Amino acid sequence: MGSNPPPPSEAGPDAEGAPGVDDLQAALRPAWVDVDLAALENNLARIRERLAGSPVPPKVMAVVKADAYGHGAVGVSRALEAAGVDWLGVALLEEGAEIRRAGVQLPVLVLGTARPEKIALYARYRLTPTLSSLAELLRWQDWTAGQREPQPVHLKVDTGMSRLGVAMDEVPRALEILRGSPGLRLAGLLSHFGDADDLDSPRNPAQEERFAAVLDLLEPGEREGILIHMANSAAALHRPESRFALVRIGISIYGLDPVDETRDPQPRMGLQPVMAVRARIVQLREVPAGTPLSYGGRTVTRRRSRVAVVPVGYADGYAWRLTGRAEALVRGRRVPVAGSVTMDMTLLDVTEAGAELGDEVVLLGRQGNEEITATELAAHAGTISWEILCHLGLRLPRRYVREGRVEELMSRFSREDM
Repeated sequence: MGSNPPPPSEAGPDAEGAPGVDDLQAALRPAWVDVDLAALENNLARIRERLAGSPVPPKVMAVVKADAYGHGAVGVSRALEAAGVDWLGVALLEEGAEIRRAGVQLPVLVLGTARPEKIALYARYRLTPTLSSLAELLRWQDWTAGQREPQPVHLKVDTGMSRLGVAMDEVPRALEILRGSPGLRLAGLLSHFGDADDLDSPRNPAQEERFAAVLDLLEPGEREGILIHMANSAAALHRPESRFALVRIGISIYGLDPVDETRDPQPRMGLQPVMAVRARIVQLREVPAGTPLSYGGRTVTRRRSRVAVVPVGYADGYAWRLTGRAEALVRGRRVPVAGSVTMDMTLLDVTEAGAELGDEVVLLGRQGNEEITATELAAHAGTISWEILCHLGLRLPRRYVREGRVEELMSRFSREDM
C-alpha cells in the first residue's frame, strides 16, 4: 500500500506555489500511516456483494467513530461518501461535528448518549441522536416541545448487551412517549449484539428473539417508515437474519472480518487491510555481544549485532506490550523488535537484513511477500485488532494513497505553517 516518500531533494511546490505534499512530508519525522483508499472502496464493494444475498439488500452505515478506527474520520468519510455509502455512524457529537465541518453531507447517526448541554448542537450539525433511556427521551421531549419540524431520533433497546439501551420492560413506555411527542419522530429502532463474533454463542439467538418482540410492539405504519438495525460487522456478514433495513459496518470496512481474527479473511470475501504503518531507519549502530538494549535491558545481544532505530513508539500506538514479541519488515524480511518499545522510538535487530540508514520499515502492512497484520500485533500485545488500529492513528501523519499515488497528507503540520 502506498509508495515510499521521496527524499527532500525531490520535494517541490504545487501548482499554486504553496508547499506541496512532498514538501510537507519532508518536514515531518520519517514515520507515517498509509490509508489505502482503493482498499477501502474494495471493502465496501465486497460487503455490498455479501449483503446482496438478502431479499432486500440493506443500506450500509460505515462506523467512523474513534477517528475512523485510527484511519482518520475526515479522509475516510469523504472517500466513503464518494463511494456511495448510505450512512455514517459516530460515538460522539464532536465526531459528527468534525465530519460536518469537513463538508460531508451524508446522514450521520450519533450512537452515544447526549448531555442536555449538547442537544442544540445536533440540529446545528444535522446529526441524528440515538436515545437509550427514558430519561434521555424525556429530555429530548422537553427540548423539542413547540418545534416546527420534529427531530428524527433512533431508539436503542437493550436486548442483552447490558450496556446502552432502553430496558425491555420499558419499551412500551418509550414508544408511548415518542407517539405523544410532536417534536420527536421515531426514525430508527436498533439494538446491539454482545457476541456476534462468536457464531455459536447462545446470546445471539436470544437477543434476536427479544428484538423481534420489540418489533412486534410497533404499529404497522411505524415499522414501514423507520430504519430497523441490529447487525454490526460480524452479524451483517454471517447472520443474514439480523440485517433488517440497515447494517452498521465497523472493523470490516477497514479490512478485517471479526468472526475469526486468526483466519485470513481474504480467501472468503476479499477484504483488504486499509492501514499500513511505515517508518525509516534514522540511526544504525554496531554493538558487541552482551549489550543490553533500551530501558530495562530486556534484550541482551548474544552476538555482535546491528541495531536500527525507528522513530515510532508507544505514544504513536505501537504498544509497549509488543516488547520482545513483535517483528517488523525490513528489505522484505522479518526482523525482531529489540528491547523495550519506548515512547517515541523502537529498536530493531537488523543484523541479518543488511539494512542501511533511511531504509523503509513496515510495522503494520505488507513489504514484498511478507505481511504484519493487525491480528498478529494484537496477539503479541494481548489485545484485539480494534485497539491496535485505533491507537496506531493517534499521532502519526496519514497519507491517503491510491495505487501508489499520495492524494492527500494530513498532519498537525498544515500547509499554512510551511
